[in-house]
Amino acid sequence: MAERSLGQWLTHLEALHPQSIDLGLDRVARVARELDLLPAPFPVLTVAGTNGKGSVVYTSDALLTAHGLACGRYTSPHLLHFNERITVAGVPVDDSAIVAAFEAIDAARAATTLTYFEFATLAALYVFRARSVDIAVLEVGLGGRLDAVNIVDARVAVITAIALDHQRWLGNSLDAIGREKAGVARSGIDVVLAERAYPRSVLETLESLGSRVQRAGEHWDWSLQSSTEPPTLSLTLPGSGARLEGLPVPPGLRAANVAAALAAASLIAPLPLQPLRLRAALDTLRVPARRELRRVQGRELVLDVAHNPAAMQALAAWLQAHPGGGAVYAALGVMADKDLPAMVQALGPAVTGALALALPGIDRARPAEEVWQVLDAMGIAVPQAEFTVEAVWSQLLAHSAPGDRIVVCGSFHTVAGIMAHLQQSFTTP
Repeated sequence: MAERSLGQWLTHLEALHPQSIDLGLDRVARVARELDLLPAPFPVLTVAGTNGKGSVVYTSDALLTAHGLACGRYTSPHLLHFNERITVAGVPVDDSAIVAAFEAIDAARAATTLTYFEFATLAALYVFRARSVDIAVLEVGLGGRLDAVNIVDARVAVITAIALDHQRWLGNSLDAIGREKAGVARSGIDVVLAERAYPRSVLETLESLGSRVQRAGEHWDWSLQSSTEPPTLSLTLPGSGARLEGLPVPPGLRAANVAAALAAASLIAPLPLQPLRLRAALDTLRVPARRELRRVQGRELVLDVAHNPAAMQALAAWLQAHPGGGAVYAALGVMADKDLPAMVQALGPAVTGALALALPGIDRARPAEEVWQVLDAMGIAVPQAEFTVEAVWSQLLAHSAPGDRIVVCGSFHTVAGIMAHLQQSFTTP
């Protein structure tokens, strides 16, 4: 059979398993052992939580890479290209490396079925072993305890903020969700907690597992100086107690997530962190679609993957705290399992009007007509007859004026759709 391209492989993987989400470690661990990927031949930093995981992973990766370490980074989902999920030293690996990993996984799995995400996770571990990385930073996909990433024993773990999300799989309370997230911990490893409050279940689970909790305000600490531009962090690091001052917070990132990444990097790095390298890394770090700002046809475009009520509330607070000086119009597309009314209620006070965006080809997407109905019920809907990316972008431009702000949010797919449309628009004669 002719070798599949990466695109052909991804199409194949989407149809390979009857469920897009199938939590459990037995199947994926069995294939990992067949590939001799366990135990991982490199130290692993695992990042779990509801919101902020990607920010911590990107930041940790940048800090470790700045110290000359070959760092493997695994995130999900991607925006425009699958290769974004698997990087070494900050550079996405090429198609051939991923295809080679997929071929090896497919041969090793025999009759074992794997989901798209499980294939991707194994591919990241396969590539990182082939590239002999010094450290791997892995983002948990959904939950923690039963997520494919959790087949690997972490050397250090981070748990970001806990909020209601994915209740169908993780439970309907913060305690239930927190218990699942904390399941990435292991006995005797450091677990970084940068938030000031967590559900009780997180601490109870970490204690029962015998982890070394590194809790901000108790075992280490950080503070934010918000009057500077950019805002700066001061930290007392866990373990060493070293003091760091005046570290910039990259645009679009929460201080707590940057602090968590700094603490985790200090615990897993085989050498002391150097302030000059930390500042240089943070000065240049930009995490895609986290309050990412662009200028398009005289408008300020804000791209943000906020995809649950807590993240939407944080985005709305940021929009109100940093007004653009004009009207604000939003494009919103969401997944069917999200609390759409709560998301719209959070966004409403920060926008002048909003449109619903269809997400074609996404099985879990909520129909755009339903999104528009909720926008209308909340009093912020812009009248629309079409929900395609092309139509929505045209309407955003038609309703706004130069100097206004356009916000694209609700899911990775929403942001990716607009990004792809803009790229095509700019490159088409």
